[in-house]
Amino acid sequence: MSGEIITIIISALSAAIAAPIGAWVGRKLERDKYRIELERLRAEMKDKLAEVKSHELENVRKAADILMESIVPPLKAEITNLRNDVQRLNKALERIWGCPHIDRCPVKFELLLPSQGCGTDQNGNGRARDDQRQRARGAHPTSRGDPDAGDREPGGNGDGD
Repeated sequence: MSGEIITIIISALSAAIAAPIGAWVGRKLERDKYRIELERLRAEMKDKLAEVKSHELENVRKAADILMESIVPPLKAEITNLRNDVQRLNKALERIWGCPHIDRCPVKFELLLPSQGCGTDQNGNGRARDDQRQRARGAHPTSRGDPDAGDREPGGNGDGD
């Protein structure tokens, strides 16, 4: 009987010691398993984020390519046309000064006018626009007190001499 008691005591002690040790070892293994799974999930998350960023960059590249193909060439062509037109205009303007009709040239008078937003003087009465019309027709505006306003003959002063 004493052998049975010893066996029961030893088995109770081993069960009392083995259960917590088994639980501890099991938790340790389980924690390592979860840690490995968590690292795998984090790696997957990083891969997905990298893939999303790659797709975003690809979309930006495609948008830039579309922009370069559909918008930039027409703008370049328009700029080239504008440059050609400006060059032609500059050549024409340079030829004005050698024109035999330069004395009454409305283009020359228009070019000599100061740029005034809407063409009126400071009082807003349209005087500057009237001067522009006269210059465009070839008439030179004179001041009120101009003594030579009568005749334009050389030697003539308009006072009947």
